[in-house]
Amino acid sequence: MVDAARVESVPCLAALSPAVRSSLADAFDEVVVPAEQIVATEGDFAYELFAVLEGTARVEQDGAVLAKLGPGDLFGEVGLLLTGRRTASVVSESPMVLLTLFDRSFRELSKDHPDFVDVVREQCRGRFTGPAAGAPSGGGGTLEA
Repeated sequence: MVDAARVESVPCLAALSPAVRSSLADAFDEVVVPAEQIVATEGDFAYELFAVLEGTARVEQDGAVLAKLGPGDLFGEVGLLLTGRRTASVVSESPMVLLTLFDRSFRELSKDHPDFVDVVREQCRGRFTGPAAGAPSGGGGTLEA
């Protein structure tokens, strides 16, 4: 459980109704990650959705750096929604504060609040799901891991 203001600090979640944000605050956990720690590993089963509150990370696929993540970005959604596995690795470049939402809570919230899953799906739009798809389009947002 986190303070609702933490959820509201993530732009794509801030647009949701107060009821949905309250449910998210009840379901999210907040974790602190030190610099240079692997947060998600390419190929692993996908059990969590992450929202970056503080810090930066790099997204790597097959050893190549594809993108950077920072405050307001989500990652992990492609694995939860589409593939079941992480399509890239995420490594913290600085200390980070993340909101985490486990698969079971994600599924329950998705049933109870379809607008939440719509927001998460929108974050997937135009994103890669494997090496054949190439590099992601530029401009922040989210990247899978």
